[in-house]
Amino acid sequence: MSGGIRIRFAAPSDARNIAETERLYIDCPWTLQQIESEISSDGAVFLTAEFDGEFCGYVSGAIAADECEMSNIAVSEKYRRRGVGRALMREFIKILRERSVRSVFLLVRDDNTAAVELYSKFGFEIVGTRHGYYKGKDAKIMRTTL
Repeated sequence: MSGGIRIRFAAPSDARNIAETERLYIDCPWTLQQIESEISSDGAVFLTAEFDGEFCGYVSGAIAADECEMSNIAVSEKYRRRGVGRALMREFIKILRERSVRSVFLLVRDDNTAAVELYSKFGFEIVGTRHGYYKGKDAKIMRTTL
């Protein structure tokens, strides 16, 4: 924990906060029902972040065999640039290593330079492009090996 940031596994009671954050910051937000289902899914890693006790973000991914596709990560505007995204990524990667995951993939909107920089700090490299993936905007495909 650093600077009042606490990372923990998401609970069903977090679903509404996650859904609201998705609605505000994710181009194609999941429904509340999808989030509730994913939180309790065996192959999912769904973490939330709290800053001084207040919900401020989350990260999610799905594991299949020794690979993980990171689904979404979002930090509330109020808590950006305070290390929350880095803390979420650190814990996410730690848990994936504990679960013997060898590689992680993610998609990021082509113009989201802050996210690309964050992922690069965790060893992700751009390996491809999906044209028009985000409502007409391109997505970079990024990958790292653990």
